[in-house]
Amino acid sequence: MRGRVLLCWLMFAGALLFNNDLQAQLPQENARTGKLSGRLSDSRNAPVAYATVTLLRADGSVVNGDLTKENGSFAIEPTGAGTFRLRISALGFRERIMEGITIAAGGERDLGRITMETASHQLENVEIVSERPVMELSVDKKTFNVEKNITTAGGSAADVLQNVPSVSVDNDGNMSLRGKSSVTLLIDGKPSTLLGSDAATALQSLPASAVQSVEVITNPSAKYDAQGMGGIVNIITKKDRTFGVNGSATAGIGTRDKYNGNLSLNMRNERWNFFLNSNFRLNNNYTHITTKRNNHFYNEENNFDDTFFHTYEDDMRRFLGWFTTAGAEYTLNDRNVLTLTEHLNVMNFGIAGTADYKRYGAGDLVQLQRRYTDMQVNTNSLSSVLDYKHKFSRQQQELTANITYALSSSARMQDYTTSYYDGREQLLFGPVLQHNPGDGSTGSLNSQADFTTPFLRPNGKLDAGVKTQLYSFATNTTPSVTFPGMPAQTDTTLLSSFDYSQQVYAAYASFSDKAGRFSYQAGLRSEYAAYQGQTAAFGGQSFTNDFLNLFPSAFLSYQLAGEQSVYLSFTRRVNRPGFMQLMPYVDLSNPQDTSVGNPGLIPEFIYNTELSYSRRSEKGHLLLLSGYYQYTEHLIERYRRFYDDGTTFTQPQNLNEGITYGLEATGRVQLLPVWDATVNLNFFRNRINGNNVDPTLNNEGVSWFGKVNTSVRLPRQFSLQLNGNYEAPKVAAQSTLQQAWWIDVAVRKNLFGSRGTLVFNVSDIFNTRKYTTLYNLQVYDQSSYRDRETRIANLTFTWRIGNTDTKSAPGSRRRGAAGNDQQQPAKDRDNLRQKDDEGGF
Repeated sequence: MRGRVLLCWLMFAGALLFNNDLQAQLPQENARTGKLSGRLSDSRNAPVAYATVTLLRADGSVVNGDLTKENGSFAIEPTGAGTFRLRISALGFRERIMEGITIAAGGERDLGRITMETASHQLENVEIVSERPVMELSVDKKTFNVEKNITTAGGSAADVLQNVPSVSVDNDGNMSLRGKSSVTLLIDGKPSTLLGSDAATALQSLPASAVQSVEVITNPSAKYDAQGMGGIVNIITKKDRTFGVNGSATAGIGTRDKYNGNLSLNMRNERWNFFLNSNFRLNNNYTHITTKRNNHFYNEENNFDDTFFHTYEDDMRRFLGWFTTAGAEYTLNDRNVLTLTEHLNVMNFGIAGTADYKRYGAGDLVQLQRRYTDMQVNTNSLSSVLDYKHKFSRQQQELTANITYALSSSARMQDYTTSYYDGREQLLFGPVLQHNPGDGSTGSLNSQADFTTPFLRPNGKLDAGVKTQLYSFATNTTPSVTFPGMPAQTDTTLLSSFDYSQQVYAAYASFSDKAGRFSYQAGLRSEYAAYQGQTAAFGGQSFTNDFLNLFPSAFLSYQLAGEQSVYLSFTRRVNRPGFMQLMPYVDLSNPQDTSVGNPGLIPEFIYNTELSYSRRSEKGHLLLLSGYYQYTEHLIERYRRFYDDGTTFTQPQNLNEGITYGLEATGRVQLLPVWDATVNLNFFRNRINGNNVDPTLNNEGVSWFGKVNTSVRLPRQFSLQLNGNYEAPKVAAQSTLQQAWWIDVAVRKNLFGSRGTLVFNVSDIFNTRKYTTLYNLQVYDQSSYRDRETRIANLTFTWRIGNTDTKSAPGSRRRGAAGNDQQQPAKDRDNLRQKDDEGGF
C-alpha cells in the first residue's frame, strides 16, 4: 500500500508542471475561486484511493490537481472559471479523460460518483497485470522488491541484502548500512531474534527464496524503535493472497555439498487464510584466515625487536538449518482481522579446523603452536505472534495490536587440542586438551498497540502508540583442561556465566499533514530502558543501568514539477549494546588474538540529518540523491591491545565520538524494454575520536562503495542477471579494511508454461571477494587476510502449485500489484505468472 501511495504521489507531482505564467494571465480574483469535487470507485463500488486527478485547460496545460483519499473523494481548488478536461490516473485502472467540464466564476461543481475500469486484460488466456517496481520511495523509507533477484537463488537472506542498495554484509554475516554497523534488523516488522540469537544468525537462517522485499529506513520516524545507529532494515517475507490453494516447491544443489529446499503453501477463502512456509538449508564451506605481524621497536635492552608472527587457520564450517512458519488469518468482518503465526527454527553450526601459530626471530622459526578445533552448536527457537487489526467506520482510522513471545535455547560443545613445538617442529609440550561445553537460553516478550486517525485538518493524520519489550539471556560454561599425564581440572581461562535482562517501555505520537505541495511529519518518542547483568568472570561482578530519553523526529517534503520531490529529515536515535558485546566470555579460539565482552558499556546516541532529491521520468528512469550527516556520542568500537609476545586482546569500548557524512546516489535506468539496471553509489567520510581510551586513538578517512544490478529478458523465456559490487578501503578505530570486489551472474529459464523455473547462478565468479584488514601502529604492523568460500554455483528448480477449484471461494477476488481487489476467473489463475516471471530484480 505504501509503495502504491508513493507512486501515486510521484504521478501527481509529475502532473503539476510549471504553469505560473499561464496562471498569471488570469485575473487574480478568478484564479483564486472555483472548486471541483467527486468520488472514485471501482465496478463493485469500492473506493479508489490515491488516484491522481488533474484538471486541464483546453490547450492541455495543468490548472490544479489532487490525490483521492481513502474513501475515493477528491477536491480541486481553486480552478478558475471556464471549460476544462479532467484526467484520472490510478494504478491498476485504465486512465480516464472527462471532457467539457464547465465551472462558473466563483462556482462549485460536484461530479458525484465516477466509476473506474480495471486495467487488466486477457491475451491468449494470459492476464497481464502491473508489476511491482524495483524500487519504491516514500518520505521515510525505500523499498526494494528483490523476489526476482535470481543471482541469490539457493542462498540466504545475507546474500539478498548484499545486493540491496545502501546495505553491505561482510564475510561473517555482519550487516552495515551506508558503512555504519549497529543496524536494527526486522523480519516482517518483528525483531530478528525470532530466528536466532543475533542478526548474523538470522540472516544465515532465512533462505533467499523466502524474501519478497527489503525496506531500508536510513532515518526512522518516531513510530519505529529508537534502537539502531545505522537505521533499520526490514525484510518482508513472501505471502500469497490468492484465493484457493496455491504455493510452490523449490529444491536446489550447490557446489561443495550445499543443498536447499522450500515448500510454501497457502489456502484462502473469504474468511480464512492458512499458510505454511518451510525451508531447509545445508551448507558446507571453507574459511582461511592468514595473519601476519611485524614488531619494529626497541626492547628494554635497547635491542631492535625484529620478531615476526605468522598465523594460518584452515576451517571447514557447516550450517544446517530448518526454518518453518505456519499460521492462520481470520477475517471476522470487514473491520476486524486476527492473525496467529508460529515460527520454529532449528539450526546446527559446526567448525572443524586446524591453526598454526608461528613465531620467527631473525628470519628463523622459533616456536610453533598447533591447535585443532572441533565445535558444534545446536540452537532451537520457537515464537508465537498474535496480530489484530481493526478499521473504524471513520475513514483512515485504524487500530493495530501485536504480541510476540519467543524462546530459544542453545547447547555448545567446543574442544581444543593444542601442541607446542620448537623451531625444528619437534614436540616440546602437549597435547593439551580443553573441553568447553556450554548452554544458553533467551526469552523475549514484545507487545505493541498503534492507533491512526485523521486529526485537526483535512489531510492531517495522527499516529500514536505504546510498546513494551522484555528480554532475558543466560549462559553458562563448565570447561575443563587436561595436561599430559594429569587428570582433568577446571579451566579457569574459559570459565564463564552471564545473566542479562533488559526492559524497554516506549510511547510515541506523530502528526503529519499536507499543505499545497508541502508535506510534513513531526513526532516524539519516549523510551525508558533498564538493563542489569551478573557474571562470574573477573572475580564476579554485577552491573545495572537505566535511561529515560526522548527521541524527536521531523520530516519535510516538497513536490516539484516533472515528478520531482525533495525530502528533509532529522532524527535522534540510540544504540544499546547487545548481550554479545556485554557478555564477559573470553574467546580463545585463536590464542594469538583473544577477545572478551565489556559489561560496562553504555549506549551510544546518534543524531541523523538527511536531505534527498528524487526524480522519475516517463520512460521508467528513477534517480534518488541523498546527503547525510551523523554524529554519535559514546561511540562503541572494538579496541585491540597489542602485546610484545605477538598476542592481541580485543574488547568493545565507549569512545568519545564518531562523525560520518556522505553522499549517496541510487538510480534505475530502463535501457531497453527488456533491459534495466539499478546503480547505487555511496561516498562517505568517517572520523573517530577515542582519546578517552588511548591518546593516539584518532582515525579518519574517505571511502565509497558501489553496486550495479542489471537484468535482461531474453527470447524463449530465458533471462540473464548480473550483479557487481565494489567496496573501497574503509577506516575503523585502529585499522583499515582494504578494497574488495566481486561479480555474481545468473540465468533463468521458465518451463512447462511458466509453472516451473530453473535457475543456474554463480556467486563471485572471479573468486575475488576477499577481505584484508591492516593495522599500522607506532610499533607494530599487522595484516589479516580472510578467504571465505564465496565462489559457489547453485542449480535451483521451482514448481508452482495452483488449485483451480473455486467452489469453496465463490466470488473470489485477487489483489493486484497496486493493491486493488480485482475479479478473477478461476480458470485463468494458473496463467497469471507469465508476466511476473519475465521480470528481473
